[in-house]
Amino acid sequence: MRSATSRGRRLFAAGILGVSVLATVGGVLFDVVHGGTTVTRSVAYAFWFAAALCLLPVLARRGAAWVFVAASVLLTAIGAAVDAV
Repeated sequence: MRSATSRGRRLFAAGILGVSVLATVGGVLFDVVHGGTTVTRSVAYAFWFAAALCLLPVLARRGAAWVFVAASVLLTAIGAAVDAV
């Protein structure tokens, strides 16, 4: 039987992957519609926006805040890496 921790890690990784896909698609769509920036900058902004959204439950003082803070930090780091490219 799998442990709850292992299941939680897989769920967290799947959530980050899903948000990453949505942020990438959203950033590319923003660049296509709006223009004026590079694609990587638009995608980076989408990751940073997603990271900010992950902090909302923490600000609302809901349970399991560490998950949202960890997701926010990870998405911010991914956005910074994309922006550096």
